[in-house]
Amino acid sequence: MYIGELEEIGLTKREIKVYMALLEVGLSSVGQIIKKSGIPGSKIYETLDKLKKRGLISSVLKENKQFFQASDPKTILDFLDEQRRNILENVLPKLESLQKKIKKQKEATIYEGISGLKSVYEKILRTLKKKDSLYVLGASKSQEKLENYLINFNKRRVKMGIKMQIIYHENAREYGKIREKMKLTGVRYMKKGTITPAWIDIFKDYIVIFDMEDIPTAVLIKDENMAKAFKQYFDVIWENS
Repeated sequence: MYIGELEEIGLTKREIKVYMALLEVGLSSVGQIIKKSGIPGSKIYETLDKLKKRGLISSVLKENKQFFQASDPKTILDFLDEQRRNILENVLPKLESLQKKIKKQKEATIYEGISGLKSVYEKILRTLKKKDSLYVLGASKSQEKLENYLINFNKRRVKMGIKMQIIYHENAREYGKIREKMKLTGVRYMKKGTITPAWIDIFKDYIVIFDMEDIPTAVLIKDENMAKAFKQYFDVIWENS
């Protein structure tokens, strides 16, 4: 079921079996994944690692034991070209129906590399609707590797009617000046001397922590209470910027 189509878009048989197992059962230990997917223990960690790097699964620690869960199937679209997207379109509703059978869990997903970070921004656009808001805290000059993409992202955001408030590090005024000219966009700057090695995006029930040092990394967390708390931090810093 679906294996042929998913192989055509670049997933291996092992990756497909593990991903579909997690879609069906939700948050699972390694032992549960082996039992459900039929993947041998000698290959399971290698397969899980590959799926994590694609952003298709995430892991959490509970009582010092690691558990895994599947990401939204739409995540697959983020690393496909147009031809392979067309192949996936017929399968996507079926994958989503598998995931809807389980109770939604809190999510924590790690994305690596520039393509991984772009995937997070695409999720932001999929999640937010007209008149919704994106809050960005501590954006710094380190985003220069993404700047061309972010200009395009913001054009699409504005076209969709999504608002943004962004607090820049003092060293990133050149980027802030560009955002100041955009519609639906509020820009402020942190006080001199403030250190922001990473920046944070807040939207709906999500928080994203971006780090551009060494390997560009984004940690996407879905947790309503945490998102509300970080939004309150953002509001305090906004008023003092």
